[in-house]
Amino acid sequence: MPHRPVADDVLEQLPAGVVVLDDEGRLAGGNPAAERLLGNLPEDGSAGCCELVGCRRPGTPLETRCISEAARAGGAPIGELLVQTPGGGAWVTAAPIAGGGIVLLLRTGADGRGEADERLRIRVLGPMQLEAGGAVLEGDWLAHRPGQVLKYLVAARGRSVSADELLGAFWPQTDGAPAATNVRQAVHALRDRMEPDRERQAASRFIAGRRGGGYELAGGMVVVDADVFAATAEAGLVALREGDGQRAEAALLRAATLYRGDFLADEPDAEWALPERARLRALAGRVLRALAGIRVRAGELEAASELLQRLAELEPLDVEAQRQLLTLLLRRGRRSEAARRYEVVARRFRRAFGEEPSFELSELARTRTHSRR
Repeated sequence: MPHRPVADDVLEQLPAGVVVLDDEGRLAGGNPAAERLLGNLPEDGSAGCCELVGCRRPGTPLETRCISEAARAGGAPIGELLVQTPGGGAWVTAAPIAGGGIVLLLRTGADGRGEADERLRIRVLGPMQLEAGGAVLEGDWLAHRPGQVLKYLVAARGRSVSADELLGAFWPQTDGAPAATNVRQAVHALRDRMEPDRERQAASRFIAGRRGGGYELAGGMVVVDADVFAATAEAGLVALREGDGQRAEAALLRAATLYRGDFLADEPDAEWALPERARLRALAGRVLRALAGIRVRAGELEAASELLQRLAELEPLDVEAQRQLLTLLLRRGRRSEAARRYEVVARRFRRAFGEEPSFELSELARTRTHSRR
């Protein structure tokens, strides 16, 4: 009696993620462990290596290359390299397959010993949410000094923040030793809130102290959703510039889903959050505009309208965004909706600038009528 093949069973049960790419670097298949790290794997072949593992993402080991392309060019395995995925950090290896294609092996853990669910996951697109060890961290402390210090470190991630900088942000009127004590106490309380079982005097896994009194998020142990969004968005925009529409659309759709709201929406008046909020909002605008263009070219006008609606709400004083949405509404015959929308836009412009928008709805309607002749 012939033995039943076990390859499929092994892949299903394997704790490491396995992803198979075809000759063009497109997703050909993956196992459940890969989906736990990467999210749902599209079955239509629309996803590529760069969208899946964040190739060419600034500030990472893959900043200047694609891991599957490197493995294919060298004819040998590449890695292990630590990458950020929606499910946390993972060590990824790429190896060429005889006869064509690439296999990616992903295993969880920041240092080869810890598991991915030990990492701190921070959602900052929208109000801040924290998860560590599979448990949600919440409480009033997020709105007080410990939580605000954490938010500041997220806004400044990638660099060390000095105690003096934190003093200037949160205790500007306090001088001397009491001021320094305020910083130490806030950081200590923050570490205790995030790691209640940490042994006394043990180093924090999430908030690293630096020589000279600085603090920063611990590299490799903290995953920020804004970084996953930015890497996915940039990969999609690069693919669009390179003319790879299918790959671009898959990445841009994923990025649009990841952008759930403005950076640290629960700190609307914090000046220190403004630069990062503006950067991510501008990137989200580019994503939505690019996706809307793809939908218009495909004749999917309703879907394009929904994307332009999101863009118009994201950038309410962006004249071109409002013009594009109104033009598309008129193109779809939604004249009443376009008229209501224009009145909202006009009121916003009058409040902000004391003047009317630089275009009139009748002008867009005439342009639309002439273009049809």
